Amino acid sequence: MRIVDCHVHMGSEVQDPDGLLRAMDDNGVDRTIVISQAERNSLQRTRENLAATKRLFDYAPDRLSGLARVDPTIPGMVDLARRALVEMGFVGIKIIPDHWYPYEERVEPFWEAMNELGASILFHTGILYGFEDGSRFCKPLYLEKLLFYPRIRFSMAHISWPWCDECLAVMGRMRAARGYNVDEWQSYIDITPGPPLYIRKQAFSNALQTHGAERMLLGTDGSVPGDLSHQKRNLESYLRIFDELELSEADRERILSGTADELFPPRG
Repeated sequence: MRIVDCHVHMGSEVQDPDGLLRAMDDNGVDRTIVISQAERNSLQRTRENLAATKRLFDYAPDRLSGLARVDPTIPGMVDLARRALVEMGFVGIKIIPDHWYPYEERVEPFWEAMNELGASILFHTGILYGFEDGSRFCKPLYLEKLLFYPRIRFSMAHISWPWCDECLAVMGRMRAARGYNVDEWQSYIDITPGPPLYIRKQAFSNALQTHGAERMLLGTDGSVPGDLSHQKRNLESYLRIFDELELSEADRERILSGTADELFPPRG
C-alpha cells in the first residue's frame, strides 16, 4: 500500500539524497513531504532555506515534495510565499504561530494572498517544544479565523495535542460553515505525534469516529538529513493502531496516502 509521510523536517541541506531515498525504501515510504528549515527573523535566510529544500525535491520530484516554512510577520514574506508556491514548486506552506495569533490584523494580508492562491497550509497546533513560551499561540481554536478565507485548505498537526478535543471541535465548526459539503470543507487533521503513546490510540480513534478517515493524513515528525529512524518508529506505531482498531483497507489507504496526495498534490 502506498505511504506518504506529510511531516518531515529539514534541519540542514541534504548532501546525500540517494541515501535519503534508500532510507525511505527501508521504511516502506513512497513519498516524503519535507518542511524547509525554520527561520524566525530573516527574509533572506528564509529564501536560502527554501532554495536548499527546492534542490532536494527537484532531485526526485516523484518521491519528494516541499512545504515552505514561513513566518507571515516577516516583512516581504507574502511575496516570497507566493513565489514558493507559483514558481518554485512547493506544494504548500508550513506555519508555526510564533508569538502571534492567527486572528491578528497584521497577518490578514498574508491570509488574503494565500486565499487568492488557494494554498494548502500545514499548521503546528498543540504543545510546542521550543520557541520559548510559544505553545499558547498554537491552540487550534485560533484557526477559526480562516473561515473568512474559504479557498485556504489547512491541516492541524499533531491532532493538536493536548488540545485534541478542541481540534475536533474546530473541525466540526469548519464542516458546519460549509454546509456539511465535504467537497468544500477546509480543514484536515495531521495525526503526526503529538499524542504520547499512552493516549495516542484514543486520540486517533476519537478523530476517526468524529470526522472520518477522509479528513486525516499521516506524518511522522521525522528529520533529514539523518537515518529517518523517527519516521520508521512512528509509522510502525500507527500501523499497529490501525491493526488494533481493525481499520478497513479503504480507510488505511486514505490516511496513509490519499489525503496527503489530495491536500498536497505531488508535482513530479
